[in-house]
Formats: sequence, structure tokens, C-alpha cells
Amino acid sequence: MSVRRLILAAVVAILAATRPILAEEAPPPVKEIFLAHTQRQDSAHVPTAAMAAEFKRQLERLSNGRIKVGLFPAGQLGGNREMARLVGKNVVQTAFVTVGGIAPIYPAIAVTEMPFALSSPEAANRVFDGPFGRRLSEDIEQRTGLTVLGFGEGGGFFAITNSRHPVHSPDDLRGLKIRTIPGFKPLEAMIRSLGATPVAVSSREEFTALSSGVIDGQMNPPLTVLASRFDDVQKYVTLTEHLYTPLIWVYNQGAFASLDPSEQEAVRQAATAALAVGRAVQKTAEASSRGLPALHRRMEVTTLTPAERQAFKALAQPAVAASIREGLGEEGSQLLAEFMAAAKD
Repeated sequence: MSVRRLILAAVVAILAATRPILAEEAPPPVKEIFLAHTQRQDSAHVPTAAMAAEFKRQLERLSNGRIKVGLFPAGQLGGNREMARLVGKNVVQTAFVTVGGIAPIYPAIAVTEMPFALSSPEAANRVFDGPFGRRLSEDIEQRTGLTVLGFGEGGGFFAITNSRHPVHSPDDLRGLKIRTIPGFKPLEAMIRSLGATPVAVSSREEFTALSSGVIDGQMNPPLTVLASRFDDVQKYVTLTEHLYTPLIWVYNQGAFASLDPSEQEAVRQAATAALAVGRAVQKTAEASSRGLPALHRRMEVTTLTPAERQAFKALAQPAVAASIREGLGEEGSQLLAEFMAAAKD
């Protein structure tokens, strides 16, 4: 046999011997994580939907397709409290949860519900992105076993809607039944301080309760009012701007720890990008024809004067502070003081 044939035979033998090994070297499996939230995903004008879409896009890009993100929008997996529980059990790995949704497992979140504490969206962002937000994240993580990816745009400052009459002062709220988050004492205290009656209704039942007259009104940001179609069953809205409540972006701690360091960094980078998009969408949407102008077209809008706003503040703040002291003790009072100091700064 010639030398050339010997070399060829050797190459064939080597390839035959290594083929099974090469066939076994499959790429690592694609990891899949699930993100849940309560808003419809088909609207790019809703901050929550925009954040979810951007997180999916960025994480799949940053991981080169090794991590896929499945979305469960529109409350498919339940309300905010159910989503928080599902993340805790790792049924879904991550979710955008409201303050009311996380309150059962982290009652101290109530300090962020001090009415009239924050003066603008920019001030709110500084508080939750700054030292107070980091301190709050660490405390949530230590007490709940959930990793916090950040504080997302919840739709802006709150308004009060009702089906009865215009509201210019606390006296106008007397006798009205206003929806409150089940078991959330500070919010109940605020509603009572303004002369209204708090009625506990879950977020999933809110529209039905409004349309049937079980409750007369509710509190939410204008974009949420429109996205949830509350304007179909509510006629009057007052732009009180009394609350700004962020979404708490939680991730199952065990699931996050199971990611390798590069994957964890990709998740955090994708979350940072998504949070920025949510805020940009909120700012644009509120000023667009789908935001406040739409509210003015569809509802009778009352804008408070500084004096009228002060009348609400003078009643609401002491009541909420007392509720927090009663429910959370000295530790809660200290956290509230830190929140108020951050808001003032």
C-alpha cells in the first residue's frame, strides 16, 4: 500500500473513532424564564408591557439566545398577590408586583404609600434609584427570599375617580365607597381620613365592583384608569397626584442564584434597559393623545389648586403615619422617616 493510501486510511480511522464523541457534544440546553404582570401585552403605550417586551428582547440578545423569556401578561396567572406567591415558589421566575401585591410578605412597603410625599416623577425616580431604594431592596431580599431587580414605572401619580360627582375637597368624598387593597391598613386609614368608606376589592374584581356599584370609586394613575377601561364605568376624575407607587420587580432568589455570573449580569443589564424604557414610555404616553388628553375627552376632570391639594394632605398624612406606627412599630417608623427624608432631598 502506498504512503498516500496509508495516510488516507489513518484519517478515515480517526474520523470514525471520533464521530460518536463529536455527536455527544451537544450545545447546553436553552434556559427559559417566565415573567408575569397584570397589564395587556398588546399595547406598546403601556409602561408595564413595554418593560416586559424590552426585557425579553435584551436578555435574549445579551445571552445570545441561551435564555428565552416567556411572558404571562394581563393577569393570566392571577392578581399581584398571586404573582408574588408564584415567584416565591419559582412557578414563574420573575414578575412586576404592585405595592399591594408585595405587602402580605413585606408589610414595611407601606411606608412608600405616604400620600403627598413625592413632588414629581423625577423626584420619585431619585428616591427609588438612590440610597433609599437600595436599602429598601436589601431589606425586601433579606425578609422575603426574593431578589429585587429594580423599581419600575407604575403609571405615574394617582388620581381619584368616582361615578357620583366631581371631587374638589375631602368633603366631596364623604359617603363614597372607595376601593382599597385587601388588608392594607395605611391605605384604609387614608381613605377614612378623607371622609370616604374603604371597601376591600382585589385588582381582578375591581372593574366588576365599579360597574355594579359595589364601590363608587377607586385610585389609580390616569394611564391605568384608561388601560383598565375604568372610564367606561366612572365619570369623574380628580388629579390629586397624592401617590406615586412603583412596581417592585422581583425574581426568585434560588432561580437567580442558579444562573451563572454572566447570565446574572445579563439579567440585570436587561432589567436596567427595560426600566429605562418603561419610564420613557410613561412620559410619552401621558402627554400623548392616549394619556391625559384622552382622560379629558372621556371623563370630567378636576385639577386641584394648591390650596385644595393642601386640604387633602393635611388630613391624609397624619392618618397614614399613625397607621404605620401602629402596624409596623418603631422599625416601620424609622423606615418611614428615611423615606420622607429621601423624598425631601
